[in-house]
Amino acid sequence: MIPQQYLELTAEEVLVLTDRVLNQDRGTEDMGCSAYPLLLRLGSAYVEMLGDGKKGGEVPIAVTEAEAWLLRSKVTSGDKSQSDPLFGVKLLCKIYRVLLTYNSGVTLPEADGRDDEFTDERKAA
Repeated sequence: MIPQQYLELTAEEVLVLTDRVLNQDRGTEDMGCSAYPLLLRLGSAYVEMLGDGKKGGEVPIAVTEAEAWLLRSKVTSGDKSQSDPLFGVKLLCKIYRVLLTYNSGVTLPEADGRDDEFTDERKAA
C-alpha cells in the first residue's frame, strides 16, 4: 500500500481544490499519479462539507506524496477568497506540512555560506 498522510481541509479549500484538480492531471514531472483516486476523495469531502450547505470545521483527506505535489501545483500564495486574503498562504502551509512529513528523512546540505552548485568554472562562464 502506498503511504498516505492526512490533509485537513475546510469547505472552501475542498471547493477550490475540487475545481482545480482535473481528470487529465497526471501529477508533476517528478511525481506522477492519476487524479481519479484523489478526485474521489475530494468529491467525498465535497459532498460532506458542501452537500447540505457549507459546513464549518475541517475534513481529513488522505493523500500520497505524489498527490500532495499535484495539489501544491494547483495553489499559489496569491490565491485569495472573499473572506480570507491569506487563503493561498494558509492552504500552502497545510500542503507543505504534509510534504515535509514525507521528506523528513531527506538530508539537506549544510548552510556554511558556500554554494556547491556553482564551481569556479561555472561562475567564470
